[in-house]
Parts: sequence; structure tokens; C-alpha cells
Amino acid sequence: MLIWLILILPLLALVIAAMPISIALAGWISVLTALLDVVIAVILAGEASHGRAVVAVAHWVGIDSFGSLILLVETVGALTALIFSTGFLSNHAAPTGRKRRYLLWFNLFLFALYAVPLLREIALIWLALTLTTLFSVFLVSFEHTPAALEAAWKYALLTILGAAIAILGILLLYWAQSRVGLTLFTWSQLKASAPQLSPAILNVAFLLILIGFGTKAALIPFHAWLPDTYSRAPFPICAMLSILESAAIPYVLLRIAAAVEPAPGARVDQWLILFGLVSAGGASLLILQTHEYKRLFAYSTIENAGIILTAGAMGSRAIERAAIWQIISHSLTKPLVFYAAGVVFFLTGSLRISEVRGLLSRSVWIGAAMMGAGLAIAGAPPFDIFPSELAILKAGMASPKLWPAALLACFMIISFCAITYHLFRMVLGKPGAEEPSLGGSPAAIPRSCIIALVVAALPVVVLGLYIPAPLAHWLAAATASLGGGRP
Repeated sequence: MLIWLILILPLLALVIAAMPISIALAGWISVLTALLDVVIAVILAGEASHGRAVVAVAHWVGIDSFGSLILLVETVGALTALIFSTGFLSNHAAPTGRKRRYLLWFNLFLFALYAVPLLREIALIWLALTLTTLFSVFLVSFEHTPAALEAAWKYALLTILGAAIAILGILLLYWAQSRVGLTLFTWSQLKASAPQLSPAILNVAFLLILIGFGTKAALIPFHAWLPDTYSRAPFPICAMLSILESAAIPYVLLRIAAAVEPAPGARVDQWLILFGLVSAGGASLLILQTHEYKRLFAYSTIENAGIILTAGAMGSRAIERAAIWQIISHSLTKPLVFYAAGVVFFLTGSLRISEVRGLLSRSVWIGAAMMGAGLAIAGAPPFDIFPSELAILKAGMASPKLWPAALLACFMIISFCAITYHLFRMVLGKPGAEEPSLGGSPAAIPRSCIIALVVAALPVVVLGLYIPAPLAHWLAAATASLGGGRP
């Protein structure tokens, strides 16, 4: 029943938002349903952490320990994004009808996003991921400017093209499985059939799936849609797209890789490491040369997706655990970064790094929020990405595949230096004479945006200092559900 409720609540919020009530009330009702989803996700994670899957429909709908952690970070991100959205909508001059459609599409997007870890049938998971594109494209184009509409079209066309490539790989994988007499296309059945699959078919199928889903995750070189999309989308939508790209999609790719790994001649780990390293390294260089802080944080999403995929394919239980930890930490940190960027935009009215100077002298709390959020996503202590990245490097140095860990360390250092360089330029110093007159004062920032910022900051700080025993237990159970027989 709880699994169904997770999916029903966004649809209930959608129906209420469609009623002739105020946008503010509709927004806070969506916040309430998102809060209930967080509570349900915590309960499901607790039940699944004992190593038993929670099943609603056998072979079709259910959740295990790994999926429950993904669902938990999705619901937490949705809660803070909806809180921020209430302030964003109240402060926006858009017509009421467009604001109402924002809430409708947002809740539909959440329905599709939550379905990814809840579904067991792989073809249906592909459908859910494709629906996230169809629903979120209307959110990307919310501003209705020519630039926003162009970004939305580019996002839709490229990611749907990726979905078409991914479904070819999925159909090829299903055909290979059906040839050995298994017709249920679930995680467990795929793993059971893997040793009997043709290595040539399996490798081609996985490569097609990786390219297709990699396009949606904006892995390099399939990232062409990402800079414009993140630059034009509302800040809470950027936060949710980051969770989709660095949590939901890596979840699917790592599960497929783990399921087919027992097949003789499988080369899935090599493909993941290749695309992961190219994405992590390319994104770190893109961060160096970017001129907008929104794009900077978008590129860091690509970098983290690359780190996760590389770590998940490096061949030991310890590094798989660290990769799952990285999924959680990044998915909790990225909303904080975009909310901090949002309040900076409210203050300055500019997205260009060169036009944002002396944030601390203009507002101590906004400057401190931007500094803290930027350092958190860069991987600085005492925030939650630091211990997860450290665990990846530590486990990687102890694994047989030392060279990917060494390259990841180099890319992390480049990214850290690049982010902090841009960050210090924005936060420190005094505003110059060229400081833009757009924007407002700290007092004009909606209170709900500040609440979202504070709520998002709490787990980032707490998990950087201390890992609660239940979370450590969930991580171990999630790794066991993913890693099979790895040591």
C-alpha cells in the first residue's frame, strides 16, 4: 500500500492544483504531499534495509534497499524544490495559468521520477525515464522566452533521441534473454540469464543503453543540451534535473551492469569506466572556462555522474558502496547549490560570474550560503561529498584498477580548484562600479526560498560530520543488492 501511495500523492497534488484555488495554496498542498512522500520513503527504506524487497506486484512493482535509497533522495529533493517553488512563483510575474501549469507538470514529473526505483520491469523503467523528459520539458520552458523555448526543444529532441537508442539496446537485451527461455525482463531474471547470454549481443546492447541513457544524463560527448537547459530552467527545476541525472539514471545503469556482469566476455565495466572518466575529466575542464554560475553547477552534475559510473565499475564491494554513497551525497547537495544560486540571482539579477562580486559585503548570509554551498559541491570538508569522494579514492587505490582512481583524483582536484576560483571571485571583495543594478535586496527574497535553503543544508552538513548507523546499514544492504558476489 505504501508503494502505491508514493505514486498516488503527486497525482493527488496535481488534481488539487488544477482546481480553481490560489497558486499559493496549491503550492503548499504540493509541499504537504511531498512531505508525506518523504515519510513513506523513510519507512520503505527501513523495511528494505533488512535485505528483503518490499513487493507490491510480483515481478512488476517493488523496491529493494538500493532502490529505496534512490527514492529517499528523490523525495527529499522534491520536498525542498517545491518549498523553493512556492516563493519562486509568488515572486514571478508570469500569468496565473502558467504558474498553475508549472505545478501540474512538476507533480507529473515527480510521478515518473518516483516510478524509476519502484518498477522492476526494465522496459517500464525506460518508459518512466522517457516520461520525465516529456514532463520536464514544459518546466524548462517556463519563462516562455525565445531562449527558454529553444533550450527546451534542444533538451527534448536530444534526450528523446537518446531514449530511442536506449530502447534498441533494451529490446536487444530482451531478445537475447528470451532466446535462453526466460521471458520476465526483471533485474533478478536478467541476472539469472546473464551467464547464458551471447557476449557479442550483450556488449552491443549495453553500449546502446549506455549511449541512450548517457544522453539523458548529459554524459560527455552527449551533453550538448545541458548548458542551455540549465541556464534557462527555473532554479528548482535545475535541482530536480540534477537528481535525475546523477541518481536515477546511474541507478539504472549500475543495476544493468551488475546484472549482466556474470556473463562470460561481458565488457560493461570497461564501457562505464571509459564514459565515466571522459565525463568527469571533460566536465572539470568545462567548469574552468564557464562564465555563468548556473552552468558551472550544471557541469559539476556531469562530473559527479562520471565519478559515480567510474567508481561503480571498478570491481570491489567497497568502491560500489562508496559510489552509492556518492549518489546520496551529491543528490542532497546539488539542490542546496541551486537554491543558493537562486537567492544570489534574486539579489543581483545576473547569472554571469563576472557581474557578481562582493556577495559578503552586500549580504553576509547570502554570501555565506553561496560560499558554503559551493564548497560543499566542490567536495570540501566538512560537507557530505568530501567523505564519499574520499571513500571512492581510498577504495580505488586498494582495488586492482588503480589507474581510474588516479585519474579520478586528478579530475576531482581540477574541479575543486575551478569551482573555488569562481566562488571566491563572486563572494569575496567589494562590488565594483560596474555592479549591475538589477535584482533586489536580501529582504525581498521570499521566505519559503530561505526555508528551502536551510532545510536542504541540514543533511549536507550533518552527513559530512557523521554517518548515522541506520544509513550505514542501508548503504551496506544497498551494496549487497547491487554487487552480487564481489569481495
